[in-house]
Amino acid sequence: MTIPNLNIPSERDPLPEQASGQPDGRTLPPVLEVRGLSKFFGATQALADASIALMPGEVHILLGENGAGKSTLAKIVAGVHAPDAGEIWIAGSRQHPRTAREARNLGVSVVFQELSLAPHLSVAENLFLGAEAASHPFRFLPRARERERARAILHDLNIDLPLDEPVARLSIGKKQLLEIAKALLQSPRILIMDEPTSALTEREKTFLFSMIGRLQDRGTAILYVTHHLREVFEIGSRVSTMRDGRVTNTVTVDDRLSERHLLEMLTGRQIDTTINRQTHAAGPTLLTVSDLHTEDGCHGIDLTLRRGEVVGVYGVVGSGREGLARALMGISKATQGRMTLDGRPYQPGSPAQATALGIGYLAIDRKEQGILPERPIRENLTLASIVRNARFGIVSHRRERDHAEQSLRALRVRYGSMDDPITSLSGGNQQKVLFGRALGRQPKLLVMEEPTAGIDVGAKLDLHESIRSLAAKGYSFLVISSDLPETLMLCDRVYTIYRGRLTDEIHHPCLEDEERVLASVLGRGVGDAFPASTHIEPMADGVQR
Repeated sequence: MTIPNLNIPSERDPLPEQASGQPDGRTLPPVLEVRGLSKFFGATQALADASIALMPGEVHILLGENGAGKSTLAKIVAGVHAPDAGEIWIAGSRQHPRTAREARNLGVSVVFQELSLAPHLSVAENLFLGAEAASHPFRFLPRARERERARAILHDLNIDLPLDEPVARLSIGKKQLLEIAKALLQSPRILIMDEPTSALTEREKTFLFSMIGRLQDRGTAILYVTHHLREVFEIGSRVSTMRDGRVTNTVTVDDRLSERHLLEMLTGRQIDTTINRQTHAAGPTLLTVSDLHTEDGCHGIDLTLRRGEVVGVYGVVGSGREGLARALMGISKATQGRMTLDGRPYQPGSPAQATALGIGYLAIDRKEQGILPERPIRENLTLASIVRNARFGIVSHRRERDHAEQSLRALRVRYGSMDDPITSLSGGNQQKVLFGRALGRQPKLLVMEEPTAGIDVGAKLDLHESIRSLAAKGYSFLVISSDLPETLMLCDRVYTIYRGRLTDEIHHPCLEDEERVLASVLGRGVGDAFPASTHIEPMADGVQR
């Protein structure tokens, strides 16, 4: 198997021994023990006899692919779901939290992957939503005291948010930090964090990791759910891996542990870390962008893309890369410059027109801009190809189902029934469905913003394999990503963007080009020293170098 986005040591070391349940020789009893939890959702078993222990002051990483059972385990401890079997022990006492409020009263706070904020309410109101100090419906809420506490927690997190700002106006990263602040207001003894960095910038991640360190010093036990391997080494004390609803391994994070070891623990098989990117001859020029200027960040972009090419655009948030995608999709209009598609002038007035002309789009935020949460997997997948599945203007359900079944199999989507709502799928499988939908009209070019953000290693590998396979058949891809190793190893060419201009072009990129790319996106020369205050925004899995 080819690992397309991880720098894993090549030497073969033995796996670290199973941890004893108490890290670093601690004698304190566990603050949380999960014993033999099992959970079914219909015919699907999400947890199967899962057990884990959490010690005071440790960051225990729960690592696994999407659908492995990580979030289900966390939600049972948080009182969101009831287990079908098993026990939960908190501070040596057997407990069965039936609601999130009961879990909070036991000292458990949760930062959910899916935000639980009310967009029409203010920052201050959201911080105390569901945990208001008044105990009687006709008593006044102590607003002044709540605002004082809100200011204190936001200051502690280094978050600059006006307390009266409606949450709907916040960026997704700020919303995620607000969710974290909301959990910390309860001063929990157990903090569960479910994929907390999925929407954060590098600076926001730094704040979060600093806060986690301070919580450890206070003795707070943190169960940190993620699929980012590198976060294990950034903040982890111990790590447990999950697969098919079971906790398969628990080890201490020390010098013996490597990313390859973690991958083998996750997959249950040995991993070949060699890179064998297949190359093929690209076709004629498909897209040209000349001196493109937009109101949202582009200041003279020149770019070409050929048929059968995978081209990457890499830059920090706000560098102009978003403006390029929006201009190509007709979301924003160019104020200057020229674009051509297949040798003809290209200036889409809307996303619908861009789609009709052969440009597909995979948006960055699948929850807000992608999935139809109440509709079946089948409809979410075939939405863009209704005409293909219709006869005389009437959709043929047999054709639709055959098309969906074939595509789901080709994309390696793990699902129960194609008639289940798409929200029954893990995040990685939802992304595969959206990828399949974007390909439904067989676009000449597919523009993808952060195509593998928030999905696990296995789903990422599957998407990479699909992209390379389709490129060999003549499909073209423009990948706008902040995952640097992924960009270098997936793409045939990589452009770097800085302050609205493309600053470099790398043919046949590889991991050795990382320094060159980082120098380009920071406006520096290769080999120049980076000052300590330099903010290197987009490294894979939240790691700065």
